[in-house]
Amino acid sequence: MRGRPRSEWGPSVRIKTRISGVPCTVRVTHYSPGVPMRTTGSGFGDADPPEDEEFEFEVYDRGGYRAPWLERKVTEEDEIDLLRIYKERRDEY
Repeated sequence: MRGRPRSEWGPSVRIKTRISGVPCTVRVTHYSPGVPMRTTGSGFGDADPPEDEEFEFEVYDRGGYRAPWLERKVTEEDEIDLLRIYKERRDEY
């Protein structure tokens, strides 16, 4: 169907929520836990740098259409809550 979202990543985690009071669905497209620095040898520079945690998602309206206008309204607090919910529920998916 034209205009309908299509998953490029296969099955994904979907979270029903509200952003700025608007009901929507968030589809988690990528998650990678942070990795601390790792020493790989005894010489100077023999280490892998730390990697930050990565969390990416897309926002869809109640009709299932991608909503970039609503995605722009996501606050830092929204992202923290979504990441917390994702971590709590990820084993269910």
